[in-house]
Amino acid sequence: MYLVIIKDGFSKRFIGPYLTTKHASDDLHRILLTSSKKASWQIHCLEKPESSVLLERRDSVCRKIIEPKAS
Repeated sequence: MYLVIIKDGFSKRFIGPYLTTKHASDDLHRILLTSSKKASWQIHCLEKPESSVLLERRDSVCRKIIEPKAS
């Protein structure tokens, strides 16, 4: 997923999400018509979230490493 980020003066707009960079760039012309000539833009890739199963496994491994063993 991708977002178009428009920086225009002190404002910042986030438009999207788009499935591909081609969809984002095709829509960019329409978006820039409503912005000033000095506006800058960026197509930003959104990161895929890790699955909760992987996060739980990572957390349990970290807990085993960090927890002191009872003597």
